[in-house]
This record gives sequence, structure tokens and C-alpha cells, in this order.
Amino acid sequence: MSSLAYLEIRGIGVTKFLLMVLKYPFLKYLLIICFLAPLINWSQNIRGKIVNSDDYPLEFAYVSIVTPEDSVLIDATSTNKRGEFELTLLNKISSEHESQGFELENLNKEAHEYKIIAGTFDNPEEARKMVNELSKIGFTAKVAGMNQSGLTRVYIDSINNSLEANNNLERIKTVAPDARLSIEEKPSKSGQNLSETGYIFQVHLVGYKKYQKLIYYKGKTINMGSIALENWNALDEVTVTIVVPISIKKDTISYNTEAFNVKIEDSVEDLLKKLPGIEVDASGLIRAQGEVVSKIFIDGKEFFHGDPALITKNLPAYSIKRVEVIDQKSEKARISGISDSKGKKVVNLKLKEENKVNDFGKLHVGYGTDNRYLTSLNYNRFSSKMQASVIGKYNNVNSSGSDISDLINFNSNGNMSSVNRPGFLTTGIGGFNLGYELKEGQNMNADYFYNYTLATSGDIITNKTELVGNDEINSIRKSSNENISQNHNLNFIYTDRTNDLSSTSFNGSFYSDNNQRDGNSSFERYNGQNELDLQSETNTSSQRTNNSMNLSVQYTRRLTERSKRNFSVSSNLDVYRSTDISLLNQVNSFNISNPEVAFKTLESTDRDESRTNLNFGVNLDYVEPLGKNNYLVFQSNMLFAAIDENVNQTKYENDNLLEPLIFEQYYTVNSTEGGLLYKFDNDRTMLSYGVSILNQNLKFGLLKEEEYSKRYTNLNPQVTFIYRPKAGESWSLNLKKSVRLPRIDQLSPVINNFNTIYIQTGNPLLTPERIVSVSGIHNSYNFKNGFNFFSTVNYTRISNSIVNSEFLDQLGILTSSYENFGAKNNFNIGVRIGKRIESLGLRYSISLDSLYSDYLSIINTEPNETQSKIGSLGFSLENNDKDKIDISLGAKWNKNYTTFSKDSNTTDRDFFQQSYFTKVDWAIADRLNLSSQFKYDIFTDSFFGTDQSVPIWNATASCSPLKSKKLTLLFTALDILNRNVGIVRSSTVNYFEEIQQEVLGNYYLVSLTYKFN
Repeated sequence: MSSLAYLEIRGIGVTKFLLMVLKYPFLKYLLIICFLAPLINWSQNIRGKIVNSDDYPLEFAYVSIVTPEDSVLIDATSTNKRGEFELTLLNKISSEHESQGFELENLNKEAHEYKIIAGTFDNPEEARKMVNELSKIGFTAKVAGMNQSGLTRVYIDSINNSLEANNNLERIKTVAPDARLSIEEKPSKSGQNLSETGYIFQVHLVGYKKYQKLIYYKGKTINMGSIALENWNALDEVTVTIVVPISIKKDTISYNTEAFNVKIEDSVEDLLKKLPGIEVDASGLIRAQGEVVSKIFIDGKEFFHGDPALITKNLPAYSIKRVEVIDQKSEKARISGISDSKGKKVVNLKLKEENKVNDFGKLHVGYGTDNRYLTSLNYNRFSSKMQASVIGKYNNVNSSGSDISDLINFNSNGNMSSVNRPGFLTTGIGGFNLGYELKEGQNMNADYFYNYTLATSGDIITNKTELVGNDEINSIRKSSNENISQNHNLNFIYTDRTNDLSSTSFNGSFYSDNNQRDGNSSFERYNGQNELDLQSETNTSSQRTNNSMNLSVQYTRRLTERSKRNFSVSSNLDVYRSTDISLLNQVNSFNISNPEVAFKTLESTDRDESRTNLNFGVNLDYVEPLGKNNYLVFQSNMLFAAIDENVNQTKYENDNLLEPLIFEQYYTVNSTEGGLLYKFDNDRTMLSYGVSILNQNLKFGLLKEEEYSKRYTNLNPQVTFIYRPKAGESWSLNLKKSVRLPRIDQLSPVINNFNTIYIQTGNPLLTPERIVSVSGIHNSYNFKNGFNFFSTVNYTRISNSIVNSEFLDQLGILTSSYENFGAKNNFNIGVRIGKRIESLGLRYSISLDSLYSDYLSIINTEPNETQSKIGSLGFSLENNDKDKIDISLGAKWNKNYTTFSKDSNTTDRDFFQQSYFTKVDWAIADRLNLSSQFKYDIFTDSFFGTDQSVPIWNATASCSPLKSKKLTLLFTALDILNRNVGIVRSSTVNYFEEIQQEVLGNYYLVSLTYKFN
């Protein structure tokens, strides 16, 4: 405990404390002093001025004070234009706690430092080779100048303790087995024992040596005077600093952003796309080492509710010092110390020091040909206690990010679609995030954003071939639509980790959406002889509102510090309400191929629909230790779900009123589950197996009509195995059985004829699907040579599966329902491999994916079996040193082979897509950058008559006219060849389909980005 004068009461109740005050008079005076103390200026202020060797004031120097025992940050600030600063010891601010899954940057904790001598060389060039070898295993080595004997030494500072120095020595032997290794003890810079009571005062500024001094409390304000920082170019040694791009520690892979070419206008999403092992698709979905990233944190704290896409598309990349990919433990595993399989892959963005205490952000505006425009604003103000951010944007260039970069960069994952964003989109977004640390371990975060979209599809042409028995039924649909959406989203989260043995979290979200949609379409269907038989002209309009609320709370408690006995209780409430008013006008012409029986109908339908969903659940887990590393786990949960749906439909046919469709239907589920599992867990291995009993009561039907009531009981086993033999390598295996109840739309007995030529109805006789799933994951990263390997295998079998049952009658009217029929099988394998080629300065990446699936459907009362085999192979090559130029090139090949029922005479489908791409990002000068991306897609299809070749070329040029690089001028050319077309081809169930859609096409745009901090 520090020597600050404050009273801390631990383990004493309020009543007992008051009795002590009455019994002992001196406590009354002490209490009075404690209350009066805040009125007197007893705070220990630390003031001073930071200058260089010429006594010139230094602005933006990061000044901080920490405790030597545990590196807890007491206060921090940055110097003003006059180089002045002021700190106080009473505003105690905690650094990120290791228990939250984020590593602490250890400061000097002992009176001594240790220097590892990694070799003494006659030739300075040999010394530098050793530095390069050490950088590959994560060390920043230094080359000392020649001594009196003419020898050059390579050394590494270890600032922690002698034990860590010895551990590092063993790691160095892996790359330098013949080197003469030794450890030297260095005296502390301050010459004092830092373990004594006191505080570490330190100053950081790029280009200057770190300044540290041990200070002691003496009851008065401390004036540090003028502190002159030393330049790095000291005469007594030559230092070669190696920027290590990637390092691994425990369950964290850390990327140093200084090793990658980051431009001023880049967003975090652009930065992530440059990091090996991380993939970002066109929708903003992030995968790290093959796993989906569920959340993103800023300096270990919630930000915009952890929404990955919202954060990465709006936060500027220049503000990030390190990107950490973390295998985050669940809250229960963190508290109990017992592993589970509920961990998640998360990303933590560590800010640069200057952005932790200053405002920063960027303003982006642009205008181009065809009246294209783009505006965005991002403003952030962070401190160790508070995180505040404001975002705003408005554009009509189909961009959902904060700038145009998400359109410039291709989605190189080999998507079968040549379109990144079809149609025409105008987007407006405004929002803010506020996070505040109430005290150490107790945080509150809230965010709100408003989203406006105007989406116009342009002309869409859909060519479809349905396989009905031995016939191929062709159809053509031409359509266009416009959709206007306005939504509000409010989220908050409160976490309390002040007690090492417990944690509490409370989350909430509120969502409101108003959607207006208008569309029109024309449809033609041909019979088995390829004669036109049905025509339909349709106009639709709908107004839909959605409102939802989610509240959840979780409490986890470890009963004693010595024992791992613990329990966890959580509860969740979901409420959803929607209303939908729809209008359809339709002209249908039937039997066109036979004029004698041809006829036409005019349909007009109004439909009012409302729906309310309610879900409430409670979960309770208890863990009882059986002995060393052995545990018994009791699990129980309860779920109540209810759906109420009201429909009022009026339909006219040829001006004749048909019988109205008015009904109210309900759907309720009451389920309880109890399970018992055995678990073994140590530092490397976790094995868990057990069984649960699930009881489900399902009731549904139409109000005032027959009620369907069903009860199901199932025994569900589960097995989980996780093995981590060493840092950077893991194996996992999961086996689970579960059941899935039919949905309300699958069970509903109501015939939905809103669209006359496409009728839908449910089947109240459906029973639950039974699911068995097996998945395995292997992840390995070799830090020495940069080799990474990630593989995943998944197999799922669904028995008593619910399949589509479709019937196409002689008029061309399609009726769709559901049946329990047969089984579905899905098997997929994914592999990711990457490695540095040091001799060439390159890195290669290989991806391999395969998917096999077979499923059944019922077409005109006949069973139809569909088998789909999909395989893809991707290869890319990029340079290692991305400081000045970032080059990557690659290819991806996708093969899709689909077969149908053996009894059918229909043609199987063979689809092949080739994608070739190259990207160049060249920093020609310090303030001039050129970027070019080219992609060439080739579509080959055995069914569709024409093959497609689509070359797309985008390019940008940017320059920073100001020396500070705060202003960037950007010229962008998109689809320079004007060849982009909207093509999507797919095959499933019993049909082939090709969709052609309008795209934005070629345009040019000039924009300005202003960085402020």
C-alpha cells in the first residue's frame, strides 16, 4: 500500500464500524480529518517542463506516473506547446488488468536490469546478421560499437528479472547454438531500489530516450523543473532497432503496425487486410487464423458494443500501435481458472501513446463524376478513464465505410459473384460511443447510431431453370425495387470486475427500424416444351416497422480463492414487435400456350400483419472440484418462447371480393434442460464429457380453433477435447447431439396466397430434427520461421430433416410446404497455410476449402436428391517488408459440381470460376503514394450458354501537401475499364439460377482527408 493518507475499510460492516467510532474517541477525530482532507489542498501535484538538449520546449511528450510493484498507472498527460505538464497522485487510474485477457507492458520492477550478450564478433556485418536472426524470434537486439579490442557485441536488454533473462537465453540458443551467450547485470538507471515505497515518473517521446526517475511522497507539490530529454544518437554505442512485425505471447498474436505501410486515409479495416493470417470480406466479416472475430476492443475496453464492422470501417488506422488477436477466455473460465469451450476470437487495438491523451480523428470529403459524393467524419477523445467517439458519414458511392477504401480494395476470397455491391446505394450514418471507467475493474459503455439508406436496385434479370420430374421448366423475371430504411440503435454494457473472485455484467440493446419498399416485376414461365405458358406483371408496396429490446445479466462467482468451486447464473430477455402493411397489384395470364383455354386475372391484395416475439431464459452452472484438475459440472437452463401473429388480408380477383383471410396464430415453447459433465483441466489439456436431458413442450395453432400440443424428451451427449502442447499450437475436438423444433412458418396450417402464383403453407404434423455435429480445429504458428497452419473439419448430420415440398400445377402456380423426409449431410474441410521465404523476402499463403452436401426435397410428390461438391484453392504471394511498397498477387479457383436424382434426365451442373488479382501500394516518397488493384474473373458454366470474363481495374494516387501529413489529397479511379457487371450464378434444391444486376460502373473522384490530433 502506498503512503497516501486515505482510510480503507476492508471486511468491516457499516454498523460494526460505527460502533468502533463510538467506542474509540480517536477514531472520531480521524474520521473528521478524512472528511476535511478533501477541502485542503493536500494532493501531491507533480509539475514540470520537458525540453530538448537545446532547452527548446517539447510538445506532445507523454508523461506518466506508475507504481513500481504492479505497474498500475496513477496519472498520465501530455505536454502542451510550452512543454509544461501537471500530474496528481490522487486520481488513481488503473491500467488494463491481465485477467481481462490483455497483456500488461511490464515496467522496471527491480533494482537491476539484465543484459543478454548474444555474441561477440570480429566483423560488424556478422553482428548485424545475428540481429536479423534474433528479430525472427521476437527480440529487438542492439549492436554495440567496437570496443578497444576491435570487437562488436550483440546484446538484448531484459528489464524484468534474472529468471526471464535465463528463459530468453534458452530461446536464443535455437537460432544461435554456437554463439557465446552470457548474462550481464546492469545497475538501475536511478541507482535506487525500485521495490522501495515510491512512484516511477517517466517521459516518452518518439526520437528521444525514455526518462525515468523514482520519486517519493513528502506531503508537498513536487516541481520537477526542466527535464531535458536525450536524443537517441548517443556516441557510446550504435543502436540498430529491429521492428518485429509479429510476436506471440500465451494466447495472443500481436502485430506491430510500424512494420506495415499504413496511409493517412486508411481505416482499421484497410490495416487488417494487410496483416498475415487475417481476412476481411466485402461485408466486413473478419476472420483471424480461420476463425470469425466476434468482438473488437480498444485498449481492452468495449467500443461501439464491440461491433467489428462498425469499428474497423470508421476508426483511422494511423492511431493504432498494435493489433492483438486474442483467444479470449469466457468470463466463467477467467474467474474459475477452469478452461471451457466457450472462448472467442477477439481483436484488441492498442492505441499509440499520443492518441491515449489527445483528440484524434479525420474528416473526409470528395466529389466525382456522375454527381458522386462522399463525406465522413470521425472524432475521438480517449484517456485512461474515458473513451468518446463520434462518427458521421453521407455518400452515394455504395460505401458503408468512412471513406472510399472499401470500394477500391477487391474481395479476393474468390466469391462466385463478380459484384461487390450491386445496385445504387445512398447511405447516411451518425452515432457516438461513450465509455467510462467508474473505478478500477468497473466499466460502463454506451453507444447510439442512426442509419439511413436509400437502396435502388436498378434492373435485375433472373434466368432460372427448375427441374420437375424429367422436365426443365425455364423462367425469366425482370424486376426493380427501391428501399428506404431508417433505424436507431442504442446499446449499453456494464461490467464489474472489482472483486477477483466474481464478476457481473449487464447488457442491453434497443432497436427501431422503419422501412418503406416499392417494387415492380414481370415474370414469364415456360412449359416442358419451352413454350410460354404463364405471364405475370406485379407491383408491390410495403411499410414495415420493427422494434426490439434485449436485456441480459450474468453473475459468476468463485466461492474461495484456494478452491476452484464456482457457479454462474445468467438470464436473457428478448422482446420483438413488428407491423407490416403490404399492397400487391398483379395481372396474370394463364395457359398462354393453349389459346382455347387461356385466361387472365387481375389481383389486388391488401395485407396487415403484426407479430410479437418474447424469449426469456435462465441458465445456472455449478462446478464441484473432485481433486487435482478433476471437476464435476452441473448445468441447467430454462427457456420460455412465445410468438403471436395477427393477419388481416383482403383480396379482390377481377373486382370480386374473395373471402377475407383473418386469423391470429400463436406458438409457445417451454423447455427445461439439466446436464451432468465430468471435466479434466490442466495447463495443456481440457477434456469434458457428459449428457443432458432436454424436455420441450410445444403448443401452437389458430386462436379459437384446434390447438396442437406436443411434448418431446431427448438425451443429448457432448464431448469436448482441447490440447495446447506449446505456445502457438492447439488442437480441439467437439462432439454434440441436439434437436431443433420446427419454426412457426413451417407448422402454420394457414394458406398464404398473398402472391397468387406462389402459395405457401405449413405442415402442423412436423416433428423435430435431430442433429449430430462433429468439429475439429488445429492451429499452429511457428514463431521462428513464420510458418502458420490452420485447419478445420466439420461434419453435420440432420436426421428426420425438414425439407421443402413443392408442387407446380398445370397453370404454373407453385405451392410450397414442408415434410419430414430423410437426412441431410454436410462435410467441409478448410486449410490455411502461410510462411515467410526469408531468402526472397516474400511470404506465401495457401487456402484450401472443400464442401460436400447432400439433401432431399420433394418436387411434385416425387423425392429429389441433390448432391453438391464444392472445392476451392487459393494462392497469394506478398513481400515481407511493407515499409515502402506493399505488393501482393494471387489466384483462386472455385469448382462447383451439382448432381440431381439418378432417375431424372436432367443435366448435372459443372461451374468453374477463376480469379486472378494483383495489388500494389507504393510509397514513392514520404508524402506521395500510388495504389493499383487489378482483378480478372473468368466464369465457366456447363449449363449457361455463355461464359463471362470480367476485368476490373481500380487505382488511386494520394499526396500530403503539408509537412505534418495532416492533409491528404486523393484521386480515385474505379472500374477504369468500365467492365464490371453484376453476375451471380447458383444451384440448389432443384434449380439453376443466374442473376444479372446493374452496378455503379466507372467513375472518378477527388477527395481530401484531414487528420486532426
